[in-house]
Amino acid sequence: MMDSPSQVRNPSPPPELTDNPELLIAESIGNTAFSKHWFFTTLLKLIKEVDRENEETASELVVDVDEDLQNELCKLWDMSMNSEVTQFLLEFNAVEILIAVIEKSKAPRVTEISVGILCNMACDSSVCQVFANQPKLIELILLLLDSSDAPTLVETTRFLFTCVSNPSAQENWIKAITAAENFQEHIQFIFQSSTNCDLLKNTAELVHSLLDIEENLCGAWATQEFVQALLEAVHQIGYGHSEALEIFLHIFQLISTTEAGVEAIVSCAVTLQKALMKYLNLVCEYEIVRLKDRQTSLASALSVLNLIFTSVPQSAKQLTKDEGLFRVFLKILEPLYPKVFPSKISQCKKTDKSNNASDSGTHTRSDVSNGNTSNESDIGQANKEAVKTTDEDHVTSEANDKEAEKWMVLFNILKGFIGDYLMYFVQPKDSTDTDEEEKAVPDHMLTYLDESCSRCRTNFLILTLCGMKGEVDFVDKFKSWSEEFKKKRLMRIIKDVMAGKVIDRESKSSSTVNDRR
Repeated sequence: MMDSPSQVRNPSPPPELTDNPELLIAESIGNTAFSKHWFFTTLLKLIKEVDRENEETASELVVDVDEDLQNELCKLWDMSMNSEVTQFLLEFNAVEILIAVIEKSKAPRVTEISVGILCNMACDSSVCQVFANQPKLIELILLLLDSSDAPTLVETTRFLFTCVSNPSAQENWIKAITAAENFQEHIQFIFQSSTNCDLLKNTAELVHSLLDIEENLCGAWATQEFVQALLEAVHQIGYGHSEALEIFLHIFQLISTTEAGVEAIVSCAVTLQKALMKYLNLVCEYEIVRLKDRQTSLASALSVLNLIFTSVPQSAKQLTKDEGLFRVFLKILEPLYPKVFPSKISQCKKTDKSNNASDSGTHTRSDVSNGNTSNESDIGQANKEAVKTTDEDHVTSEANDKEAEKWMVLFNILKGFIGDYLMYFVQPKDSTDTDEEEKAVPDHMLTYLDESCSRCRTNFLILTLCGMKGEVDFVDKFKSWSEEFKKKRLMRIIKDVMAGKVIDRESKSSSTVNDRR
């Protein structure tokens, strides 16, 4: 049994029920098929069960209610997802009863289900606001983080995340969390010791929401111990792409935005570097890399790894010693560049097709799909489609804008990392550096580009380098390297790309608009 935040009494039936026994034979709840009679009967059974638990003189052994009552409570748990049921529960003081049950019950499943019902109710924004004005409830839920029962913690962290994520109800919850002395310790303990992936994901969602809302927490929580706890959780959930891993990667990125966070990440650089490279290598395991729905996690991973690369000389040395990271760059860039600069890619395709098009009035498949035909009925239909503006179109447009933003963020982070990676080979040499020759000549990179890398990937690399602004012109650097070390194929590819990029190189306005999009 957990310690209660205030003096505890046994839960009592709703006064509406004791004063109006006819409710036991009442009709359904609102327009639902759920019976009020069944609801009150189940609630009374729960109250009697908790009373029985506390009347017994048994020791503090963990007990559980019988299976039939558990099944009934689970049905009530499912019912609480319905908005009309939620309002009914609120109206008939079910919240107060559930709070008393949580305080008094020794049965883990009863606690889990009771918190789960409250969490479902909190999904209703108006109910969530009511909960935010109940200090006793807030204190009780925070105390549950000390529970040793994983299912209860799963529902507790889900409840906290639901309330913290509600803009109209989050203030009091965040105040209580920041004032709680042991909150971060409980979170770290979950990350360090739990093997329950649902619990780790829920806890990560809660932490991510808190750090995103309260910027001060990014610095306050950014300790070596916290980063190590996060790494333990990542190791448990695995390095394959998942929604949970994406949340953890973004937490690392949020932490890295503060000075204390940079210090914490650098202190764990060796372990964190290995974890990030495992993830990147798994994403890029196959020749064709799937980026859809992975833009955010890849951006976070590359951003944090770039921080380590530029802050820890030993990490930079390791990451440039072989071509693993460089191949990751090019594999991601291959599907990414066309997403960010579709006009450049489509223009190249149109140029190729124009050489094959005849003057006989026939049209390519792309001409027909775009309505570029001489058929008047087709033109009329195209005009009708063009003037159709619906809510669905608006939603789709917003979704497309958000998607385009994700692609651009990933591209900018990747481009910046590539620049830092190449800068390692051209920056002034440290007199204490014993690997000056290796540092000056990226032979493995040039060999890969010349002998193994596809022309498409090299094309996108050169195009990306053309868009970089800085003291070093990396395109010229690659040209001089390829000439110096006789990388003939690479030389040809660079010349071909530059021949197609003359307008962009000569007209800064053209490239600037595209690159800053």
